[in-house]
Amino acid sequence: MIKIGIIGAGRLGSFHADKIVAHADLELAGVMDTVQSAREKLSAKHNVKSFDSLDSFLNIVDAVVIAAPTSLHYEIGYSVLQSKKHLLMEKPLCDNATDSEKLVELADKNNVILQAGHIEEFNPVWQAAKNNIIELADNKHFIIDAVRTSGYTFRSTDVGTLLDMMIHDIDLVLSIVQHDISFINAVGFNIIGGQHEDIADVRVQFENGTVAKFFSSRVAAAAVRTMQVITVNGNVNIDFAQRTLSLQKINDSVKFGNFAPEKLTQENIAEIQPNFMKDFFTTTKIENESVDALAMEIDDFARSIKTNSPPQVTGKRASNAVKLAEKILTAIKYR
Repeated sequence: MIKIGIIGAGRLGSFHADKIVAHADLELAGVMDTVQSAREKLSAKHNVKSFDSLDSFLNIVDAVVIAAPTSLHYEIGYSVLQSKKHLLMEKPLCDNATDSEKLVELADKNNVILQAGHIEEFNPVWQAAKNNIIELADNKHFIIDAVRTSGYTFRSTDVGTLLDMMIHDIDLVLSIVQHDISFINAVGFNIIGGQHEDIADVRVQFENGTVAKFFSSRVAAAAVRTMQVITVNGNVNIDFAQRTLSLQKINDSVKFGNFAPEKLTQENIAEIQPNFMKDFFTTTKIENESVDALAMEIDDFARSIKTNSPPQVTGKRASNAVKLAEKILTAIKYR
């Protein structure tokens, strides 16, 4: 039985606690939070010990989930990894690339698991989409358009919308685009006040020609979590919230250039045009069943610890996402 403790007894930490106590291979050993009422409430809910001292807390656990504010991730995470405890860090890994890389290096040095809580990796629609994207792209460049919006929640206010929301899509894009970045253009706005951007619009170009466009807003009228991937062979449209996938594949006769306008007479065009998109562009819609993505993430953490093998979202992968987010923030800052 793996003894896990949770640091951060708020809403997110409570969700993690529920999944841990339901897992056959895990034991919730304790909770820690600087807010006494929060930690005592969560400890009472699951009948586990409550801690306000990190040293005492780390003495009783094999692994830790950190669901604390992002600004505290590095300081707490470093202490956890230095104590040679496995760590599941909620996204983002840290609020800057330097600290993220230090955590990755420390986890490697101490031979412990460092997993990041990029939960969209466990969304079944993304699992279904990845293979289709790779197949349709056929080793060529493509276009990505990711949108993620919500209303203002007054949570995660120690970072902006990039590290709070867009980081999900940045991570997913970097998992399928294995090329260096050649250009970044970004603009953002602070709407509510404070130090961080609430709206950001970003264009990232990779050296192979792939372009990824990201838009995120945490002051939007509607909640949206979508991504469109456009390739030379067809399109993949993803709705993360609805778990739906739409595939549009181009018929071979179109790819071979049989319908180039200069090859057709006006009579040919008049015959083909009314049903052209229907006849030569095949659209398939896939609905994916609802899953408990957080439970899957926790299970992946348990599997990684038991088998001493990498999790689906490694610390290195999460660090790469933070690195790109930091570059985007710099581009916004100096516009």
